[in-house]
Amino acid sequence: MYYQLIATLAGDRRKSIPNKTEDQVLADYIVPYVSGGTISARWGNRTKTYQVVQLRVFKTLDAWDKKSGRTLEKFIGKKKNLFNTFEKKANKILGMGSRRCFVVMPIQGEKYGNQSEQRIFKEYDERFEAIETAVSDFKVVAIRIDKEHPLDDIVGRIKKEIKACHFVIADLTDERPSCYFEVGYAEALGCPIIYIASKESVISPPSKTKIHFDIHMNVNFFSNHKEMVDKIRTVIEKNQDLLFKPKEELVLKA
Repeated sequence: MYYQLIATLAGDRRKSIPNKTEDQVLADYIVPYVSGGTISARWGNRTKTYQVVQLRVFKTLDAWDKKSGRTLEKFIGKKKNLFNTFEKKANKILGMGSRRCFVVMPIQGEKYGNQSEQRIFKEYDERFEAIETAVSDFKVVAIRIDKEHPLDDIVGRIKKEIKACHFVIADLTDERPSCYFEVGYAEALGCPIIYIASKESVISPPSKTKIHFDIHMNVNFFSNHKEMVDKIRTVIEKNQDLLFKPKEELVLKA
């Protein structure tokens, strides 16, 4: 028997994890997902940890062969999702959570909208993926509340994730009132915050980004994703003692 996993990530991205044993599925994927909403897997030449919105598990008699030309989803067909069965087992053996970083960003645009809306949506989606890459070098998982998968109590979920994270990365480009709400809540909890923003507006290029709050002196401005990633890595490297303190040791910083 073989087990095939399909993970839905933030931004409605999907990652396939084929041909695992039952023990591998439970220990390597289900337990981390149930305990912290994340999984680690090797995609390409790197092992990364990702926030997972949904995880599905299917059992097949044969192994999936990528060279067959069939996608994993077509290979699975209409087989039953076995996640609930594995979840019950995982609840008995919950493991340790990962370091977590909550990402505040104005997720705007529309995935299937007009060209302008698609461009905006794609930029913020790719920006979040770049942030994932930047923090993964420090074994940190980037978390955001994705509008693709709304929850009944969205504010409650945001508060819960901010309380659980080690630090926040706040992208104030084309910011919304909700961004300042999330930043203010994190500040009130004494959670360290790394402020970033692109030099130009995403919605109205080439207009310059305007920060409507008295934190502008602490914002790391960038021109492209590479510069953004470099600046985030630099800030984390220089402030690891603060960013990775146990939650109970965090204090409010002016």
